[in-house]
Amino acid sequence: MSEAIRLIALALGVALIAAGVAWRMIRSARVRQGIRRGLADPDPAVRIAAVRQAAEIGLASTAPALLRAVRTETDPAVRAAVVDCVAAHQWEPASTAAIVELRLWAKAYVASRPDLARPTGLLHPGVPGTVPSPSLHPAREHEFRRRTATDVHLDERSPLGPPADDDPLTPVRVVVTGVGGAAGVAVLRALRAAGHVVIGVDADPDAVGIRLADHGHPVPRCDDPTYLVSLIHVATLFDAEAIIGTVTEEFPALIAGAEFLRDAGLRFVFPDLATVQTCRDKWAFFQAMRQAGVPVPATSLGGADGVPGPWIVKPRFGRGSRQVHAVAALAELDAALALVDEPLVQTAVCGREFTADALVWPSGTLAGVVPRWRIATKGGISTVGETFEDDRVVETVGLALKAVGHIGPANVQGFVDDDGSVTVIEVNPRFSGGLPLSLAAGADFVGEFLRAVMGRQVRPERLVGRPGVRMHRYFDEVYQA
Repeated sequence: MSEAIRLIALALGVALIAAGVAWRMIRSARVRQGIRRGLADPDPAVRIAAVRQAAEIGLASTAPALLRAVRTETDPAVRAAVVDCVAAHQWEPASTAAIVELRLWAKAYVASRPDLARPTGLLHPGVPGTVPSPSLHPAREHEFRRRTATDVHLDERSPLGPPADDDPLTPVRVVVTGVGGAAGVAVLRALRAAGHVVIGVDADPDAVGIRLADHGHPVPRCDDPTYLVSLIHVATLFDAEAIIGTVTEEFPALIAGAEFLRDAGLRFVFPDLATVQTCRDKWAFFQAMRQAGVPVPATSLGGADGVPGPWIVKPRFGRGSRQVHAVAALAELDAALALVDEPLVQTAVCGREFTADALVWPSGTLAGVVPRWRIATKGGISTVGETFEDDRVVETVGLALKAVGHIGPANVQGFVDDDGSVTVIEVNPRFSGGLPLSLAAGADFVGEFLRAVMGRQVRPERLVGRPGVRMHRYFDEVYQA
């Protein structure tokens, strides 16, 4: 009997808890509905009262309603009430895209109203939180745009941008993507050495650059639907002013989200989407080089028809040295083709292998090139290299970059044979993993690119590398307690 009583009591307890939860949900829904009605009321006093009621509940559940309201709100007093609400809730995690977007609006509104008192804490746009699928929209209303982030406007009198100046940049807060890779780490270190503040992001939470940066934060992969809003979340969290991408595969997502990044106050110079697609597609790249008259190895898609051996078999879409096979005998070719996704077959090029770091200003002017021999490599990254001078290499690099329409930093890979002829095999529309050698040789590609991003003139004299500088790369460690 006692067991039955306990079961009945337990059932009653569960029922009471469920009823309580249901009552709270219904009450919360009614309160939110009342807030929405109040925000749409024609009386500004009622709308202000609704904003204050939303502040009492918190932004997690009311940010979408407040966003819808400020898109059409014209009364300065109501808008000021929303700003006060946002400023009072800086303690809340930036746990939704609506919260991030509402904080962006509040920052932009305060920036556009110098007569408005700046609320304490408003310039701290968030604290860490999980950001779900983005709700960012293509709205073009003036109040939703951060006018401090503008496109780079070129002075027509100068192919390298605005009038010359030698004033150093004041410290810039820069988001650097892909800080788990060699290129990302190189950019990160160069920026920090120059006194800038680096916010390092990577899809791998164990990426070493997250530990080397001033502020490190993991983000989703670039093919994740939350990638863009996560970047915006990190940028607003640390009040970033610029973003530099170091991973080719990320550029399509960054380019597609350029308006949102700009609205978040970020400056950037990205290559064109067509350039990125051409560089990633080795077959399209081969055709672009042939059309421009840039020397490239004989190439065929899917087989070796018309391509003399020995051969290099590689994926049409790939990076580094993944799935790359050197084939000397025809009998081995079919086996290599079977191992590679969408195989591309090229004649193996003889000669000395090089990589050239380069920077192209947005006007299309080649600002600087530093070639270096790839004396030893591991995993596609140069471990021993040496800078050199060669006018034919510099000229060919310029032609290759022009053929793909590139702007910004790049690295061009190729070979120089015994008679000095240059053959190009690849263009990467980003900084290279071997960039530290060019930096050590005196060519400040990172610093000058950041100047371009911030609307300053690139100085070609700062992009000249000393020949004969040799690099020996080694592993290093970063410890955490």
